[in-house]
Amino acid sequence: MEDVLELVRDRMRDRPQEVAVVAADGRMSRSQLWRGAQALASRLTAAGLRPGEVVAVHTGRTTELAVGVLGTMLAGGAFCVMDPAYPQARLRRMRRDSGARFVLTAALRLTPVRPARHPAPAREGLAYVVFTSGSTGTPKAIGMPYRGLDNLVAWTLASTSARPLRTVQFAPLGFDVFVQEAFTAWCSGGALYVLAEHERRDLVRLAQLLDEWRIERLFMPPVALLRLAEVASHTGRYPRSLREVAVAGEALRVTPHLRRFFTALPDSRLHNHYGPAETHVATAHTLAGPPERWPDSPPIGRPIPGFEARVIDGELWLAGAGVSVGYLNDPELTARRFVPVEWAEGLAYRTGDLVTRRADGALDYLGRADHQVKIRGHRVDPGEVEALLGQHPAVRECAVVARQVDAERQLVAYVVGEPAGVRAYLARLLPEHLVPQQVVAVPELPLSANGKTDRSRLPDPPTGPGGGAPPQGEWEQLVASVWSSVLGRQDIGRDQHFLELGGSSLSAALVIARLQGRHGGRIGLQDFLAEPTVRGLARLMRDTRRSTAGERP
Repeated sequence: MEDVLELVRDRMRDRPQEVAVVAADGRMSRSQLWRGAQALASRLTAAGLRPGEVVAVHTGRTTELAVGVLGTMLAGGAFCVMDPAYPQARLRRMRRDSGARFVLTAALRLTPVRPARHPAPAREGLAYVVFTSGSTGTPKAIGMPYRGLDNLVAWTLASTSARPLRTVQFAPLGFDVFVQEAFTAWCSGGALYVLAEHERRDLVRLAQLLDEWRIERLFMPPVALLRLAEVASHTGRYPRSLREVAVAGEALRVTPHLRRFFTALPDSRLHNHYGPAETHVATAHTLAGPPERWPDSPPIGRPIPGFEARVIDGELWLAGAGVSVGYLNDPELTARRFVPVEWAEGLAYRTGDLVTRRADGALDYLGRADHQVKIRGHRVDPGEVEALLGQHPAVRECAVVARQVDAERQLVAYVVGEPAGVRAYLARLLPEHLVPQQVVAVPELPLSANGKTDRSRLPDPPTGPGGGAPPQGEWEQLVASVWSSVLGRQDIGRDQHFLELGGSSLSAALVIARLQGRHGGRIGLQDFLAEPTVRGLARLMRDTRRSTAGERP
């Protein structure tokens, strides 16, 4: 198995003037990226970075992100990409728990931080650190060694395509799929196209960019791909350059929109990847044959090379090259979840995922053994949200659960107390995917016979009537009808907030696509979310139609 850095170095030296990374702040050739990474590595080494130590990369979605990641690795360190948009308190905790020695910010500014209380293990050399949700109210730092990254990239290129495909960087910053996007692009000699944050949230704009950039490789959570397929069906715009599409992060459902999407893309393949952040991709299944014959619920497949999978009492256990070194700041939890076994070398990871094995050996995903859920590809422990919600002075008791709204799974918070301001309070402390879409006031939490909260008896969130003044005029009534169909709510008031009704950036993009497909005009997602009411969106539509003199874009 070839080292990823050797692969990247070889590709960067081959045709050095070819584009390696494109972002909102410009583009870099292979030689520019490699020289920039070498210069950063020299600075890190001179500053005292030792092998296996962590650099927190806070550059945002720029070309400097690529320089920061590669430069850290060339210096022998491990990168930990963090989204600068996260709440500052959370970023401070993440820097502490990752054991970061340096923080890299815009303009490649390097700032040392105090050594970690829990030094990152470097027995085999850490490649990167990512975070996942934790029930204690703080995220958990996961350390992935080079053997896992090498195994992941070698398998991805062998199982999909080793050609230098143009790859879009869609994953949230700090999400492990970012690693797969970046290194499959660079190790194959392809280019990485980094979306700006507003572009990755706006699926209508994303569909346009996939065409303009002629993107060939795409990684997405299933819910985002389902929404993209719906957008394409309403706008008629299909990214026909796509060749390899992989989904991961939650269960894949094959819908009629998704079948039409891949029927329109006969040269593209769909891969269903499974793997928690503690292992990255561990099993996979490629959907074969005509899309109309695909099963509604595809399996998560078989273990990829380098992995062994066992089903023990219904739970999936994973062992092999891709298993991480554990949680950097929690040796007790590491010992509980990473355990020695007789059937494999090293430690096996207990996933907490329930599966069943088919007669042909493929695995079907059934759900979780605990309360953890997947939200837009992120693994979320509702206990993390509950721990912070319980600190709000107006909340006496609380529970957070996941509810299915159309294609999306969303968090709903139930509070005994005053719900006003609760969502805004959480938004100041948590990243977007951890903030509940709805906050429901209840007089008390239902209890089971043993005195614990009985989540199965929590009421469904309200779907109507919405309340408030009703929509007025043709445009507002049109917008309200589209909102109702997307959100599954009735009697929506003209001044109610889209996000507070259970909407998200994904469902907002679908609203825009449906309105565009029916009446033309191009409304930006940022414009919509700046005033996310029926009244505001109707005004935007009227203004857009006037400015284009009724012409379709």
